[in-house]
Amino acid sequence: MNAADKYFLKAKDNYPHDLDKALEALEYGLSCDNEHAGLLTLQGTIYHNDLKQFDAAEECFELALFYNKNYVDTWYSYITFAIEMNDLTKADKLIQSAMKVRGTEIARIYYRAALLADRKGAYAEAVDTIQKARLNCCCKECYDFLKDETDRLQMKLKVHTEQNSMINIILT
Repeated sequence: MNAADKYFLKAKDNYPHDLDKALEALEYGLSCDNEHAGLLTLQGTIYHNDLKQFDAAEECFELALFYNKNYVDTWYSYITFAIEMNDLTKADKLIQSAMKVRGTEIARIYYRAALLADRKGAYAEAVDTIQKARLNCCCKECYDFLKDETDRLQMKLKVHTEQNSMINIILT
């Protein structure tokens, strides 16, 4: 374990409850190794969630993937970021790539694929995809969370179907 790894663990330990300590450890860590994927991903997450500096966040995620395509947390964070930024084409490409990365939790990728389908308004696809996530999860907490998400998506699908039925009745 090198100095950058130690600072990364400190930063990760302090985020999000002590942002000052997390940022200090992040700064020291990046001064030791400005190519550390974990540090860059955490920095991107802070830019995204806390500072709302979206261009800087995207740059951090891109750099993290450039330096280490196998750091799985970058994939999870970057996909979530792309969906929230409504960059659905990028999110789809990231999901396809993440599925091929050794060590990714497939359930987490399918969950993000379901969020992407939800964002697109493809609720039936979202329900199907969240079912795939449930089949690939390895713990009860994950399964229960995905069950709740399945229920949420099924409600949205039902509302969407009812709205379309009403529109069809009105138009005919």
